[in-house]
Amino acid sequence: MSVDAWGFDVERQATARRLRSLRIRLSAIRSAVAAALTLTLVFGGAGALRDWVLSLHVPSWAAKVTFLAALFAFVTAIDLPFRYVAGYRWDRAFGLSSQPFAGWLKDLAKSLGLGLAATVAVGYVLLWLLAIWPTWWWLAAWMMSLVVSIVLAFLAPIVLVPLFYRFRPLGDPDLRARFESLAAQAKVPIVGVFELRASEKTRRSNAAVMGLGRTRRVVVTDTLLREFRPEEVETVLAHELAHQKFLDPLRGFVLGSATSLVVLAVAAWIYGILYSSFGIRSIGDIAGLPLLAAVLGLVSLPLRPLELWWSRAREARADRFSLELTHDPANFATAMAKLHDQNLGVADPKPWEKWLFYSHPPGRERVELARSIRASPA
Repeated sequence: MSVDAWGFDVERQATARRLRSLRIRLSAIRSAVAAALTLTLVFGGAGALRDWVLSLHVPSWAAKVTFLAALFAFVTAIDLPFRYVAGYRWDRAFGLSSQPFAGWLKDLAKSLGLGLAATVAVGYVLLWLLAIWPTWWWLAAWMMSLVVSIVLAFLAPIVLVPLFYRFRPLGDPDLRARFESLAAQAKVPIVGVFELRASEKTRRSNAAVMGLGRTRRVVVTDTLLREFRPEEVETVLAHELAHQKFLDPLRGFVLGSATSLVVLAVAAWIYGILYSSFGIRSIGDIAGLPLLAAVLGLVSLPLRPLELWWSRAREARADRFSLELTHDPANFATAMAKLHDQNLGVADPKPWEKWLFYSHPPGRERVELARSIRASPA
């Protein structure tokens, strides 16, 4: 294996850049198709679908559910080829996936089922709010979204994630003792550590904090435990402890809530001005949902780079905390190199790629951080 000056596998990084180039091109095509689909719906398509649903002469609630389900099915059918290529074909071709096609289809069916349920539920409640509070619907929608977000954060580790992956408590007593010792040193209340059986579907490695209250836990993939030395895993666990120490999940929730309030308020104002110009009969007309979704997307789009910048800053702070807690920059650096090589993450992206796509500091920056600490005086 040939490695570069930062410890990254040269061949794996070349492969990562090829895959990233393919994904960017596919994403551009996918975005163009989505834009064309949105324009089709906004300029008459949604109205035609509404008229067809109303011609069925079903109760109002059934008409709304039928419209939402048909809209979801139409959008999904257009997007399905992109999901197949990006989510299955390329992952298999580049050695990232260990999942057979039947398993991928099974997970796809689960994902689509959840998506359909969410589309119908959210769309129906939104139409109800638009009808009863045409001026302040956005504020009520925002408050309801906060409650839903909290419930989903609580349920994710015990209901949602287990639909796709199996969990089990971390069985390695040595690694568990390392984590408990780190948590004590960091003065962070201990949370459960669970192993996620990712190897059944993917060759990627990862770790994360998920859950809320009694369901809060650190999750590490079995691929990480299998492919990384205990000292390397320890630096990753220390990084996750940092998110707990600095209350990053709570900070993220507060910032996301504030951002979504602004986005909803601005989008509601714009939608209130525009909807009648597109043949939408009233602010609560079901045919107006695609236009409202488009306005929400356009208003929130400029905020995406800022959200990514904030995320990178948060992750960089967690990296520094891990290095300070473990005093092991060498294993931190090798862990970051392994993670990027194994997951085919580009370690040295172009500035615009970092700005548009990266929620974490690029791998080379993370290795350089570790080396700078190693080189600094004790």
